[in-house]
Amino acid sequence: MIVSKNSEGWKIYFHKAHALLAMDIGLSIDHQNWPIRKYLAGGLESIGEHDNGQPRWNASDNLNSLGAPLDYRDRKEVDLEQAQSVVRSAQYKSSFIAIMVSMHCHKLYSDSQDAKVQSFLSEQATMREGYMKLNSLSSKVISQCYQFLRFCDDLSLALCQDESCNKKVVSIDPILGEEEVKLSRNDDGSYSLDPWIFYEDKLIFPIEYFQTSKKVYKDDEDLKKDIDILRPYRSEFVFVR
Repeated sequence: MIVSKNSEGWKIYFHKAHALLAMDIGLSIDHQNWPIRKYLAGGLESIGEHDNGQPRWNASDNLNSLGAPLDYRDRKEVDLEQAQSVVRSAQYKSSFIAIMVSMHCHKLYSDSQDAKVQSFLSEQATMREGYMKLNSLSSKVISQCYQFLRFCDDLSLALCQDESCNKKVVSIDPILGEEEVKLSRNDDGSYSLDPWIFYEDKLIFPIEYFQTSKKVYKDDEDLKKDIDILRPYRSEFVFVR
């Protein structure tokens, strides 16, 4: 969950919604930035797939020590079961998508000191090598493909976390080359990117979120009941060249 506080309670973007936003961004980027045309569909699908798997509503796993919804940045332990599930699901869809999702797991969890997590990452590296050999894909090309996914993920997170409210300009690592992409928020609330990498001169990216009615919960079930899944709220991120 991506959690921010407001006057009513908590604004929550679930990671599946963030991943959909990232995929929408990927669809709008000039695909000259994508290195392998025949894997374009798989690449775009991997952007939407990479953050699937909501942690289970169980005890108080989705709450912090004060009983507030737990933002993903404050989650201390790796949910290994979730990571394994996301990769396994991708494997049934496409070996290429599995490579992309596996690389994202490496990015997220490589610093973990947990022996089980490191064992998982080692198994993932072996799996990726096998799939790359099977598909005659080089490490360089795979890295370029993953940079595309990573950029879409980073931009989506910057929007959901409203980073431009805290910084006048947010720097995002580029897809290609060394020049960082600058995200800025205009006076009218719209956004701009420099350099501009989208097909169109104006874009609207929708995303749904949920609003809680209180600030503290006794357990996960209490939070789950307060989230009205049938009444999502809607944000729109407008980009103008």
